[in-house]
Amino acid sequence: MRPGARLIQALLGWAALGALPLLARFWAAPLALPLLLVWALLGGLLAVWALDDLLRLRRRPTPAASRRLPAALSVGVPQTVTLTLDTGGVAERWLVADHHPDDDIHTGLPRALDLVPGHRQVEIHYPYRPSRRGTVRFGPIELWLPSPRRLWEARRRIAADRAVPVYPDFSPISRAALAVDRSRSRFGNRVQPRQGEGLEFHELRDYQPGDSPRRIDWKATARRRRLITRHYQDEQNQTVWVLLDGGRRMALPIGGLTAFDHGLNAALLLAWSALRQGDRTGALLFSGEQPRWLDPVHGQHGIQSLLRGFHDVQPADRASDFSQAARQFQGRWTRRALVVIISRVQPEDADDLLTAVRLLGHRHLVMVADMELPEQAALRQTTVTDLDDALRVAADAREHEQRRDLHLRLRHAGAHLVAATPANLAERLGQAYQQLKRAGRL
Repeated sequence: MRPGARLIQALLGWAALGALPLLARFWAAPLALPLLLVWALLGGLLAVWALDDLLRLRRRPTPAASRRLPAALSVGVPQTVTLTLDTGGVAERWLVADHHPDDDIHTGLPRALDLVPGHRQVEIHYPYRPSRRGTVRFGPIELWLPSPRRLWEARRRIAADRAVPVYPDFSPISRAALAVDRSRSRFGNRVQPRQGEGLEFHELRDYQPGDSPRRIDWKATARRRRLITRHYQDEQNQTVWVLLDGGRRMALPIGGLTAFDHGLNAALLLAWSALRQGDRTGALLFSGEQPRWLDPVHGQHGIQSLLRGFHDVQPADRASDFSQAARQFQGRWTRRALVVIISRVQPEDADDLLTAVRLLGHRHLVMVADMELPEQAALRQTTVTDLDDALRVAADAREHEQRRDLHLRLRHAGAHLVAATPANLAERLGQAYQQLKRAGRL
């Protein structure tokens, strides 16, 4: 409860009238006492008037209000939140606020609302853009209502608590997936010759230009009196595992997201590509506060399980431990799989990471996805104009050489390597998986 502008103005006017009895003592002494009595009477009337208005406001019922928003949100994607207020058709000015999550301060709330007589319901729309994954909480809807005489304002809170999950934004992942598909079509769908298994029969179809003559089914051709070929597809039910680094190095902000978010996007694209190919996909978050294990899923709807499983995790304030993650994975999964480690590799990781690759390489096909900072990639194109530029370029060149040596050692240890900036990592990782898949390496 707080005084309104009208009551404050009335009190200021009454206080100004209080100067009249004081002036009368000097200019018209006989009028001083009557003026003082009149001033006191006006103050009493003002107090009664304000008290009556206050009591009426306290008896006023709290209006009904509700909030409408999507059942799930995507990080970085603006959404519209709608507040529906039951005004009762009064002509008043309300101040409306919503206890939305504090990660977006550009919602335009609180907002003054001028009500129109006869309109019993009013809707207020405001934008909300979540900036972090996890679960965000909306609190009560808050209204400031005027009293009948506009002397007071009362704050009313309408319970509307709600928890909403915020998932990674899947739109850039979809765009990267389309880029992967375009690259496949650009180079054709010809399956590379391979040793052993890796293909399974899919269907018989009419001969198409480019089909190998060795795939012509002569019995079916004789029956149908036109050329029929056997069509094969990649062997199904293979398993892809993503080992996602959740250590402190992944908390680095890069272009509005953290390195962890970029790594998660790349992991989701890889999982989606594998699920679309009929493979199973599982995930392990390592070096986080609590390691998170997600059992392999299959089918294109399995991506929803991975989204739910990772939507609320954040990088922890811990060092990344690759060898421990490899031992943990080996202890829980024994069948051959493609194991993809996603991290921001540092030169000092050499011994630990090589140990992990060798441990996993005894049974699995290992891929390391290394996230390169955009600033480092841009620095190699920088023109040196002064000493500071020279020192920065020299330091970066030294680190780049160390990272290149580590990449070479990882390849010699049997790992496939994908190194790219966060903007390109998801697409490059999807393409690398497709190449291994088409080559029958899984």
